[in-house]
Amino acid sequence: MYPVLAQIGTFELRTYGIIVALSFFLGLWLSGREARRKGIEPALIQDFAFYAMVGGIVGARIYFVVFSDPIFFLKNPWQILAIWHGGIGIIGALIGGLVAAIWYCRKKQLSFPAFADTLAPGIILGQASGMFACLLNGDSYGRAADLPWSITFTDPRSMAPLNIARHPVELYEMGAYLLVFLLVWLTRKKFRTPGFSFLTYLAGYGVARLSVEFFRGNPAMLAGNIPAAQLFGATMVLVSLAGFFLLRSDFMRGRHVNG
Repeated sequence: MYPVLAQIGTFELRTYGIIVALSFFLGLWLSGREARRKGIEPALIQDFAFYAMVGGIVGARIYFVVFSDPIFFLKNPWQILAIWHGGIGIIGALIGGLVAAIWYCRKKQLSFPAFADTLAPGIILGQASGMFACLLNGDSYGRAADLPWSITFTDPRSMAPLNIARHPVELYEMGAYLLVFLLVWLTRKKFRTPGFSFLTYLAGYGVARLSVEFFRGNPAMLAGNIPAAQLFGATMVLVSLAGFFLLRSDFMRGRHVNG
């Protein structure tokens, strides 16, 4: 594909970084719009963006270190900080961002469920557009497949093995995330219980990761034979189901008291 957008001498402007940055600002823009609709000061979203970025980068790097080659990083601990050499994981970024959001809500005395609902549409839309970066970079490539819609990476600067027809898993994932975005977007006004949109996002994202990992060519593994993304995906689905149950219980209890 096109891992390098432009090159001047030895300097390379990588398409991955540009698209990821644009995806971050796309999610931030949509979250600001959603904040206005929900009566939350948009400046809070802009202020939180810095903490989300720091938490996301730290979490993404820790995820990569733990699930890629932890022995190497134990022997070379200084390489843990060398993020410019590559190596991040989106699930780690989400966990880091979640920790940052919980801390930020406590600091600003905000309702975490309402704040998370505000962020949910922007997060999943940013993730969907960000998959285009993985496609152009050859990152998170698919299994080998002889199909009419298979893709082959030929640029030696790509991260994927070259000249092998593969599942376009990045496009599968992008499509799945767009479906999750539509689900969150179309239900956010119908179900206004704080936390509902965020739990919908968690459930949808969990199902999406569980599904697309079957086509992944280089999944991060846990304990040698368990795809880490599928484990986290299943955990997200279970957490969201428990959350929906608690929301329903609170709703029914409040309805009973009001009655």
